[in-house]
Amino acid sequence: MRSFLLFIMLTLLCTPAFGGELSADQLLHRLQQRFSDPHHPQAIHDFSADFYQKAYIASLGRTRTGRGTITMRFDNQDQATAKTLLRWIYEVPSNQQIYSNGTTLWVYLPENNQVMISQLDDSLDQSNDPMLFLRNLGRLEQFFSAELIGSPDEQSATYRLELTPKKPSAYIQTLILTLPSWIADAEPPQALPLQRAAIVDQTGNQTEIEFRHVALNQAPETEQFVFELPEKVEIIKASDLKLNLK
Repeated sequence: MRSFLLFIMLTLLCTPAFGGELSADQLLHRLQQRFSDPHHPQAIHDFSADFYQKAYIASLGRTRTGRGTITMRFDNQDQATAKTLLRWIYEVPSNQQIYSNGTTLWVYLPENNQVMISQLDDSLDQSNDPMLFLRNLGRLEQFFSAELIGSPDEQSATYRLELTPKKPSAYIQTLILTLPSWIADAEPPQALPLQRAAIVDQTGNQTEIEFRHVALNQAPETEQFVFELPEKVEIIKASDLKLNLK
């Protein structure tokens, strides 16, 4: 089952003008605002997209690709009870399904008739949730330190932020986010401010996720983020699979 979790992670991202020089922390803050501040003029309450994934597996020296759909909803009107809902469905190379209603995580592999169920834990050193950074797009600075990789130019039209966990992480050594250059504009558009995410884990595996065909603020129902257990499915507790980094 541990190899299954690692597979989820692996097979688990006109030229605009640049708006002034912003630091890595300022860029990260602008990204977070879209998901954490419901009153922001360009607030993202939810989004859906196609995702395309490329994973390099260091131990095999191979690259695998995958694709599917993702839907996320950010319930943050009350910061004391704020939560992120997630539905992440792989269509290629095989059907895999990840659901979260903000308190529980389900990871379902139909071919094995297995589902892993766990309560969400936002501690990077203890979490068995490979989607931790996605669920915390509104507060990444709580978990990561940010550095700007290079400077934007007219050819790339993007910013690249390298995030390093502030505490040891079971799944993330570094996280590189590609942001559109318009995030630095005084009046940025209503669009997803995250183009790609590249994750490098502790063993050198690297996964890149790209988002395309994005739709914003469609108000998906809560039921879409709750997994219904099939009959006779094998249930596995994530607490039995946690990695001990101490």
